[in-house]
Amino acid sequence: MITIDTSLCVGCGACVADCLSRAIEVVDGHARVIKNCFLCGHCVAVCPTGAVSLEGDGYEMSDVVPFDPATCTVAPDVMLNTIKCRRSIRQFEKRPVAREDMEMILEAGRFTPTGSNAQNVSYIVFNEKTEELRAVAMEEFRKLKGDPEAFAKVFPPPMSPDRVNFDDDDFLFKGAPTIVMTVAPNPANASIAASAPVNAALVSANMELQAVSLGVGMVYIGFFALLAAGNKRLQEYLGLKEDERVVTCMSMGYPTVSYYRSVPRKKAKVDWR
Repeated sequence: MITIDTSLCVGCGACVADCLSRAIEVVDGHARVIKNCFLCGHCVAVCPTGAVSLEGDGYEMSDVVPFDPATCTVAPDVMLNTIKCRRSIRQFEKRPVAREDMEMILEAGRFTPTGSNAQNVSYIVFNEKTEELRAVAMEEFRKLKGDPEAFAKVFPPPMSPDRVNFDDDDFLFKGAPTIVMTVAPNPANASIAASAPVNAALVSANMELQAVSLGVGMVYIGFFALLAAGNKRLQEYLGLKEDERVVTCMSMGYPTVSYYRSVPRKKAKVDWR
């Protein structure tokens, strides 16, 4: 819930102007909450005196950090070059991602914006049972071998069986020691269903940037996400509920390959108006 300390509030109205829900007003020189909102926290962030708090329902003010340009911003050219030079990694050391590194990567996901502040993305991290996952996944994957029709139902064209090495135990996860999945709801409500995979994709992109900063490499495993979408055994193995789905699957680890430059890309298609 949102609380406002009137001893600190100066009635500047910054929280009122920034509140999408119009849930705050200034009365007699102090801000006050007048209705429920979706707890985006903008009022906490925009208050110049720190008068606003958001706690309860899983929220803690201990998460809040003060904005400092020296530690909360990245030079534009550094940010762009980081994006340009990241690479999908498929060669890893055998050791799993350290717990402290993994927790920081997950924090990047936790603080990623989600539609309507839904925060409806959860995570499955395989750090110790990766080999078990690999065995179960490949067993299910190999059931599609030699059956182009069944393969096409799981992996629509242009994917085709001739692009797959069914005999390679590491085909799906590329030998990575750590596998991370983002899970989002798959409900009947069309508007929620549409935003959930977008939320998980946004979360995954931020997690990758954090991973790069820690020297952790990763590659998206679209094959597994598609396989799990219609596979009851995998869904049960992962402990998914009926209204949940794996949106992204990421193989992670410390790279054993180095890249010395970025690569070219096609020009962006932009319609300037």
